[in-house]
Amino acid sequence: MCRKLCFASLLLSISLLVAADPPWVAKRIPEWSDKDAYLILSDSPWAKKAAASLARLMTAAERREGGDMAAQGGGHGGIGLENAGTLVGRGSGGAIVRPGQGPEEQHLKLAIRWESALPVQAAELRTHDTSAPELDGEDYAIAVYAVSLKLASVELKGLEDDLKKLAVLKVEGRKDFRPTRVVAVELGGGMANVIYFFPRSAHITAEDQRLVFEAQVGRILFAQYFYPAEMKFLGKLEL
Repeated sequence: MCRKLCFASLLLSISLLVAADPPWVAKRIPEWSDKDAYLILSDSPWAKKAAASLARLMTAAERREGGDMAAQGGGHGGIGLENAGTLVGRGSGGAIVRPGQGPEEQHLKLAIRWESALPVQAAELRTHDTSAPELDGEDYAIAVYAVSLKLASVELKGLEDDLKKLAVLKVEGRKDFRPTRVVAVELGGGMANVIYFFPRSAHITAEDQRLVFEAQVGRILFAQYFYPAEMKFLGKLEL
């Protein structure tokens, strides 16, 4: 009899654990555990792993056609930011393709966070995340972590202005928004975090069904969906 009761209690505990609300739904910040904070930073409405692709290398002939008359030899390291165009605007035969559809798909994953959201900021403080960027609070901020500059075939110097041209935040049913600025923070070892700032004049609300963040760093292309209806902390939209 005791064995049956113990087994029933165990099943009940498991079912309650499975049914438990995530920390951003049911817990105030002081109640978070370290596990809660890490979950918010790794797998939450504000933090995702995005699939990324590599654009193909340009041949010397393509580079000369694009205006680099001194181009010699084989493939160029990257597609050339000045000739890149929009992230997903080219068809077959072009250098730009959607993530996951490129001929050089490498199954890359990039950690992307909606950095300006209160739960993300609080979780970074809780976990002492030293890689987290400093924000001024004036814009929406989306951070892409640990981007390989070598794989992207770019140098950090002078990169930020180019990155502004190759990023967009799409709000369904409204115009697209471009970043007001982009900050690239070198981490060492050829890696960098890239933070995109979008204007709060976008006035994103919980009624906006889906947001699409698309960007490109050199040869690396990526995109990620966010859903405002899910991006709520204790019932309040946090962006």
